[in-house]
Amino acid sequence: MTTARPPVRRSLRSVLLLALLPLCAMTIAGVLLVLRQAATVHTDVLRLFEENHEQGLARSLLEELRGIEQWVKARDSVTAAARDLVRDDQLQHLAQAEATLPRFSHNADDPSRPEHSANEERLFVDLRAALGRLRACLATSAGDEATALTATMRAAERLAADIDHESRELGHRMDQSSEDMVRWLVLFGIGSAATLALLSIVLARRVLGPVARLHLGAMALGQGQLGARLPAGRDDELGALAGTFNAMAARLQATQQDLEARVEERSREVLRTARLAELGTLAAGIAHEINNPLASIAACAEGLLRTPDGPPTATDLARTREYLAIVAKEAMRARDITTRLLDFARQDPGRREPMTFDDPVREVVAMFAHQAAQRQIAIAVTGAAGTFLGNGAEWRQVMHNLLKNALDATAPGGDITIELGVADGHARMSIGDRGPGIPRESREQVFEPFFTTKPPGAGTGLGLSIVHRIVTAHGGHVVIGERPGGGASIEIEVPLAG
Repeated sequence: MTTARPPVRRSLRSVLLLALLPLCAMTIAGVLLVLRQAATVHTDVLRLFEENHEQGLARSLLEELRGIEQWVKARDSVTAAARDLVRDDQLQHLAQAEATLPRFSHNADDPSRPEHSANEERLFVDLRAALGRLRACLATSAGDEATALTATMRAAERLAADIDHESRELGHRMDQSSEDMVRWLVLFGIGSAATLALLSIVLARRVLGPVARLHLGAMALGQGQLGARLPAGRDDELGALAGTFNAMAARLQATQQDLEARVEERSREVLRTARLAELGTLAAGIAHEINNPLASIAACAEGLLRTPDGPPTATDLARTREYLAIVAKEAMRARDITTRLLDFARQDPGRREPMTFDDPVREVVAMFAHQAAQRQIAIAVTGAAGTFLGNGAEWRQVMHNLLKNALDATAPGGDITIELGVADGHARMSIGDRGPGIPRESREQVFEPFFTTKPPGAGTGLGLSIVHRIVTAHGGHVVIGERPGGGASIEIEVPLAG
């Protein structure tokens, strides 16, 4: 039969997804922001490289113009013969300046901002015009070289200043981008840590805790604690698993209780059957013993019936008295036999009183005397045991089971010894037979119910189990050993009465 799965109103999967969703969102946002900042920084680095290149070109341009300026300032000190050489040197500096100007980047690959590029373009136009006027002045020696040179140098300085300003702005932007990146990384780290902490709490409360309780419950159930139950928990997958575990444990407990009830009932039936078998064995032996006094009584009755008619003589009266004495003696003997049977069958397990092993040993030996005589088995009882608190009916049953097992194990012509004594504050009784003995590997199992070393049908396997139960209930213990010369020895010790 399958068990319907309990409805799950709040899926653990959805809870975990909701807990992971902020982390995923923050991760995606953080990655996009970092990529954006990285792209910005990359562009700024390219622009900074370009501006550094342009700064070098601007410095070269100014150096060339300063070379022209030096000759313009020294014009009055130059001789007429050297003026042509000065003009050639000035034109050479001017040519170098004009050659430097096209090296500034003004193509589509320039990473500079459009407004910066437009401003530079205007400065380049002014600088080209100034360079053209300066060339015209130098070529014609019109005498306006100083004015044209001043205008050209101002245009070059404005270009260099614009490039330097752009470089400083790029440095500031890169510093700001670095700070922004660090700030975003810190915020992302804090958010991730908070999300992971929340996820850890959810996992601990919703997953690890229920799994740990489920593990403990499974261990308890495996150790036989069928009453172990788990708290219901939340309405999720683990809560449904806890409910399924509880239902399984309840079914196992119900099955165990039903099985124990059946075993108990079956055990009672087997015990009743075993007791009836034991009583049957006793009845057979006692019936044989009762037949002897009954036969004597019957013989005396027949003798009385053969008394001749007429007045009795002194001899007849003496014979009659003799017959009646025999009848009375044999009747008392039959009464003693039935009394022993009733004492053995009487059960009073709740009362304990001072007693010794002597009485149950003597009564049970008397019950089995006829069976032992038939098999020519000698039973010897020696020693005397101390007084302890016990139940006579239970100890008669113990002695009956032990002596019956000893008789079953001993071959005809053997002997059984029963030794009584006191040792270390315990009353002691030991019974030894002449059977094959009990193997060492079976000495612990013989006390288990229904375990027997006898052939099938020869025993129920309950005798020694009942002995062990009664002895341990009296605070004693049973030890199985070997009898010197062959056979088994069973020793019982119980604490003496205080």
